[in-house]
Amino acid sequence: MSFIAIIPLWLAALSLYLGSHRQIIINRAVPRPIAGFSAMSLFLLGIVTFSFDYPWVSSMLAALVIFMLSLFTVTISSGYSRGRTLSITGGVCLFSLIFGGASYVA
Repeated sequence: MSFIAIIPLWLAALSLYLGSHRQIIINRAVPRPIAGFSAMSLFLLGIVTFSFDYPWVSSMLAALVIFMLSLFTVTISSGYSRGRTLSITGGVCLFSLIFGGASYVA
């Protein structure tokens, strides 16, 4: 379940990026209140998903660390072209789903 918890945290960082007027992925930026609300909702979903495997304090700390890493990675990948940024985002989600499913089955 830990790998699956990475997905909402990554998408929370991506939604914060999409709320910026300097983003290049979509034509018009997402309104900031919507981007902030979706980021907060996805962050809480990541904490809840982490809490299935770890105690609450540990899950909050793990979610915070992964969220900060995701913010850094989204910011760095935004310097590339639109297609490359989307492929990086898709790769992270696919990687998390594959290893999350493998660890859940095993």
